[in-house]
Parts: sequence; structure tokens; C-alpha cells
Amino acid sequence: MSIQKATIMQFVAQSNSLASGRHRQTGAVLAVSLILLLVVTLIAVSSMQGTMLEEKMAGNTLDRNLAFQSAESAAREAENAVEAVASLGNFDGTAGLFGLTDAEPEATYAVTWSDSSNHVITDSSYGAYQPPKYFIKHFTTVVGAEGALNMSGYGDNKGSGDVSVFKITARGTGGNADSAEVILRTHYGRIF
Repeated sequence: MSIQKATIMQFVAQSNSLASGRHRQTGAVLAVSLILLLVVTLIAVSSMQGTMLEEKMAGNTLDRNLAFQSAESAAREAENAVEAVASLGNFDGTAGLFGLTDAEPEATYAVTWSDSSNHVITDSSYGAYQPPKYFIKHFTTVVGAEGALNMSGYGDNKGSGDVSVFKITARGTGGNADSAEVILRTHYGRIF
């Protein structure tokens, strides 16, 4: 029995040493895994914030491009309106048509685009939040030989007559509640 007693005592001693070893562990694995989890979470959150910022930038670029194209279409429509006018008498300071002596509205003021007597609203919205708007100012008239501008194209006959030059100001908005606004100004000449 002494061999059995010695074996049992040895087994009990080993069990006690294993049990005391477990009590001596300080949770280092848990602390390391929690720190790694925190680092991974921070990386994921910053990645999501970057993605959201890039998505907002793409949306703003889309709105800006839509506003630019909307304003440009209003400028083209204004040029067509100048071509359709029978005489300079229509430029009397009302309905967005301003003559030589009329004061031109300030394009950056909100009242210019909210007061319907200052601008013309185009026929189509072109997908923008608001339909594009424009106003036309008879800027100057180039008289006689000085007015012999090439109105029909490069290298063609210059033509003759006085050339009336118009300043066209167009405003377009993006697709979201005036989040983007573009104001274009161009000059257009026509012989009457």
C-alpha cells in the first residue's frame, strides 16, 4: 500500500500545483484580445467615416455639375430668345429684358432670382431643383464698319450693319434644394 499511497500523494501534489497555477493567471489573454478588438473597431469606424465623406463629395460634385449644365442650358435658351426678338424695343427693363439705360440687377442677390420681374424662367427644369432662370441686358451696340463682326462663323463673310451686344446672365441649381448654385455670364451679338 505504500506504493499506492505514494502515487496518490504525488497525484494530489500535481493537482494542487496545477490548481495553484490557474489561480496565478492574471487575464493577460483577455486584456490583449480586448485591446485588439478596440483597435479593429477604431479602424472600422474611421473607414466608414471616410467612405461617408467620399459619398458626400460625390453627391456634391453631381449637384454642382447639374447646376452648371442647368445654367448653361438657360444661357442657350436666352440666346435663342435674343434671336427671336423682333426689335430692341422689347428691352424695356421688365420681364428680364433690360435696355441700354436700364439698371441691371445684381446676379448674386437673392431678390434678383425671386422677383419675377427681374428674370425669365426657362421652359424645363432639366432635372434641377428649380428651373433655370436668366436675364438679358442690352450691353452695347457696335456701329458701322466697327460692327462688321464675323457673325456666321470663322472665315465667312463678315456681313454688315450694327451689331447689338447682349450680356446674358443665367442661374442654375443642383438637384437638392439650392445646395449648389451656378451663375454664368456670357455675351451674345446680333445684327438687327
